[in-house]
Amino acid sequence: MAKKKEQEEQLDLINIQPENAKKILRAARAYKEAQKTRITALAEEVKEKGNVLTLVRSAKLTPLSDGTLKFTLDGVKISVKPRDELLTVKEPKQDGEPS
Repeated sequence: MAKKKEQEEQLDLINIQPENAKKILRAARAYKEAQKTRITALAEEVKEKGNVLTLVRSAKLTPLSDGTLKFTLDGVKISVKPRDELLTVKEPKQDGEPS
C-alpha cells in the first residue's frame, strides 16, 4: 500500500513575523467571523425555503404544463420549479430602487 503524503506546512513564525502580522491576524479573524455569519444565514435561508415549499405544496395549486408553480400574492412573485425545487421570490420594486 502506498503511504499518504503528509501535508506540508510552514513552521510557526515565532521570532520572524511579517511587518503586517497584526493586520493579517485581524483580517483572518474577521474572515472567520464573516464565515460564521454566512453559515448561520445559510442555515436560516434553508429553513425558510423549506417553510415556503411546504406551504406552497399544501396549497394544492395547479402547476403549469412544465410542472412549475408561478403566482403572485400581494405583489410578491413566487415561482417553484419542481425538478430541483428552485424557489424564486421577487418583491415589487420600491420607488427609487435600481432596476
